[in-house]
Amino acid sequence: MLRYAAAYLRRLCLASPFAAMALVCLCAGIAGCRRHAPRAPYPDPARYEIRGLDVSAHNGEIDFDKVRAEGYEFVYIKASEGGTFRDKRFIENVINARKAGLKVGAYHFFRFDTPGYMQGLNFAGAMEGRGLDLPAVIDLEEWTNPNSQTNSLVMSRLSEMMDHLESRGHRVMLYTNKNGYTRFLRDSPRTSMLWICALGEEPEGVDWTFWQATHSGRVEGTDHPVDINAFAGGRKEWEEFLRAE
Repeated sequence: MLRYAAAYLRRLCLASPFAAMALVCLCAGIAGCRRHAPRAPYPDPARYEIRGLDVSAHNGEIDFDKVRAEGYEFVYIKASEGGTFRDKRFIENVINARKAGLKVGAYHFFRFDTPGYMQGLNFAGAMEGRGLDLPAVIDLEEWTNPNSQTNSLVMSRLSEMMDHLESRGHRVMLYTNKNGYTRFLRDSPRTSMLWICALGEEPEGVDWTFWQATHSGRVEGTDHPVDINAFAGGRKEWEEFLRAE
């Protein structure tokens, strides 16, 4: 292959030295991109011993035994969204993940345009009787949400939902990305545990419990790219975190 490429370049150089030079630069650039392309930013297991996934129906059927065999210890599973929607694979995923020995939690995608009490009812109803191991997570982000609601209205609805869940005995954790944190949580007087999305870089300047490091993880037992997360502490802190639930 290289012999044919060299011959082609010699012919191109005789016909048009400028075209040959452009082609050489292009090839060098492509090679350089490949050589320096960053790897998927998985949390380093040497630094973050406790790692896990978050999944929904969009991830298809999952072999959680293989996921556990890969060394992952927990999974967050989408339960609900807004006031009425429930993920069609939630119950199946919870049952299979628990059978595989994973610690299991549920999350709800928060809708800016839906009253918080209704969302709390929906999420709590989905989780009822599931015996989950991890705090209930509210996914707070701008993606797919309308921008017509003011920050104060969004936060009022969020507080209403949190109040309802806490009244039902759930510990509540908030998930968001850096934009959501800056817009809604950074200056909020109400505090909670935080699960932060920071793709390709460790979160800085925030006190986080879970870190979502990539949306493109490749894990045995899954046929699609998957989100991979790390817990902030080590084994001792993890055991304490589980006992606190």
